[in-house]
Amino acid sequence: MKHGSLFSGIGGFDLAAKLIGWENIFHCEINPFERKILNHHFPDSISYSDITKTDFTKHNGQIDIISGGFPCQDISIANVYNGGG
Repeated sequence: MKHGSLFSGIGGFDLAAKLIGWENIFHCEINPFERKILNHHFPDSISYSDITKTDFTKHNGQIDIISGGFPCQDISIANVYNGGG
């Protein structure tokens, strides 16, 4: 299975996908620190930053599963905006 991750945070869905044998094709995360973590753990995945400025058409028909993280700033126990969940 080929997996694409949106609003990826530090890669929880990406890690789960890797553990069950899926191929992580891309991740998309706007927060630079979180994207740095993603790029470290998933160096073979394409890294996108701003979903509103990304053209995903090159992946049309090539991705089996899309996951998306829920922005948790408003419900996080940290209760601060840090650019991710």
